[in-house]
Amino acid sequence: MKELKLHPGNYPDDWQPVLLHQFLLQYAQISPDAIAIISAKGQWSYQDLSHYSYLYADILDNCGLAHGDRVVLELEPSPQAVALFAACSLLGLVFVPVSPENPPERGEKILEITEAKLHIRAISQEKNIDKLHQRLQGFLEGNVLNIKGRLPKEVRSRKSSVIESDLAYIIFTSGTTGIPKGIMMTHRAALVFFRALVNYCKLNSSARLGTIAPLQFDFSLLDISLTLGSGATLVKIPRQLSLMPQKFLRYLDRYQVTQLNCVPSIWKVLLSYAAKDIAKLQHLHSTLFAGEPFAIADILTLQSLLPQLRMINCFGQSESIACSFSEVPNPLSPDTKNLSIGFAHPGAEMLLLDEQKQEIKQPDQVGEIYLRGANLFSGYWRNPEATKKALIPNPLNSLSGEKVFRTGDLAYKGSQGELYLVGRRDLQVKIMGNRVELAEIEGKLRAYPDINQVCAIAINRQGNIRLAAFLSVEKNKTVPSAQEVRFFCKDLPHYMIPSEIYFVDNLPQTINGKIDRKALADSSE
Repeated sequence: MKELKLHPGNYPDDWQPVLLHQFLLQYAQISPDAIAIISAKGQWSYQDLSHYSYLYADILDNCGLAHGDRVVLELEPSPQAVALFAACSLLGLVFVPVSPENPPERGEKILEITEAKLHIRAISQEKNIDKLHQRLQGFLEGNVLNIKGRLPKEVRSRKSSVIESDLAYIIFTSGTTGIPKGIMMTHRAALVFFRALVNYCKLNSSARLGTIAPLQFDFSLLDISLTLGSGATLVKIPRQLSLMPQKFLRYLDRYQVTQLNCVPSIWKVLLSYAAKDIAKLQHLHSTLFAGEPFAIADILTLQSLLPQLRMINCFGQSESIACSFSEVPNPLSPDTKNLSIGFAHPGAEMLLLDEQKQEIKQPDQVGEIYLRGANLFSGYWRNPEATKKALIPNPLNSLSGEKVFRTGDLAYKGSQGELYLVGRRDLQVKIMGNRVELAEIEGKLRAYPDINQVCAIAINRQGNIRLAAFLSVEKNKTVPSAQEVRFFCKDLPHYMIPSEIYFVDNLPQTINGKIDRKALADSSE
């Protein structure tokens, strides 16, 4: 392989990692033979990861791609995908992670929106070559990357140094208009969070972190960066095992996973169908969760099964990856009503503001979280209107020119200034003229005996807004009547008691593992 000529931005060698590939590959110099990634198809050392990162960068560099070009990676979270992250970073390319589980229409929309120059997939998808926009097609077969074609000279842009203010990646989330919304993250923004994450979790080099998140979910990026930034080992858990609790736990045991990062829904399934096997996980000593509330009853059960378990509540939005960590007390008091999301991590600040955008300092008053710091996204890809609504001048220092992110998350302060999440501003609805927080209703319903999953939504019935609750009951448990559920909610105001109650086997989920509220609303029509 010829020497790859890079444009590193003239950063001194002894600077801390400032670019994504430097962060991901730093342990290739420190412990090259240590295992970096384990998957069902084999394992890579840190030296392997570095080798393939530079090899893939050389291949990309030879096909006419240039600084700022977008590369869509429609792949599973594999060692090869991680190497492609680093390869894109080396060249100043912007990678766009997409899950193969996506409907084809969504993938096509992302390709169209980003005007991607290259689309990389597994060799099994080769039959689906698209010929639009002179887009290059890349295919991975094992460790081999094969790119079909080369960009003509007239569509290439100039080479440029890679610096920390460059975009590292664009990650797409659901948009309110139905069009995916691309969150633009720079190297600097991503690394501010990743360094804070590594500092908080303090994994040692012998740790093995289990990950099951799809590539397009920023939880996957969190897992990858926490592990590789700590010199530890990432264990890729096959996605299909999320539906096979016993096999899932056997996989954790087989690979001696010491930390499992996942959404609480994964733990809910494991606790419902394989609780006895959880207690056998002697290697597992920590878990980091994010993305949705973790029911207090489930935490208490999990702590009783694994008394040694460290539980980290990670809170935030894709627009900053996340912004706070808080360790769940062990043991947690059974009287606990709400988990703290703690304080912002170093390099960030969470402001709690009222409706007049004045800072709230006293405990127990609900306000909205605004986030400031170098960890913020740059905006939404080709969507200046949405960007302007989300990134606003700092209300507490409007002359500074600083932009803060209006998160839409509602919270209140505890006695020490720590924050407690209440819900979402966009999940507030008006019922009979009263403001109703759907999360409060869901919290009440989660306390009902033998309830597995809960979701409350507002449904428009010919101009009348009605509350509907969707409930799934634990396996082999009796399904209560709607009347019994409503009676259980009697201590809520009458306008907060759901008028429609549906029992389902499982709540539908989005590709990122969150409850699909739109699908529930559509199913109730």
